[in-house]
Amino acid sequence: MMLLITMAFVIPANAASTRAISVEPDINFDGTRATCSVLIFGDRTTDEIVATMELRQGGRLIDDWSASGYGILKISETATVARNTTYTLEIDYSINGVSKTPVSISRTNR
Repeated sequence: MMLLITMAFVIPANAASTRAISVEPDINFDGTRATCSVLIFGDRTTDEIVATMELRQGGRLIDDWSASGYGILKISETATVARNTTYTLEIDYSINGVSKTPVSISRTNR
């Protein structure tokens, strides 16, 4: 009886670890400088993540940046911005070659 219980708790060492896909964009302002960042977590540590981060003011593109990585991808870049203006940071990304729904946030530089 004890042997059966012990065997039930054995977990294969090669079991794949999964987590939920997560995208966390952020914009921080310091005077006329915006720090734009995104942290993207793939489902697995082996997932290929490709992303483009665009900073926009209305319909105008201020700057954009691209990067790629596996499992977790962090992009952090700066741009010159104006005060009392609202900016949108949009993240376009794919995981293992499959495009995902873009994520965006808007913030006002006060």
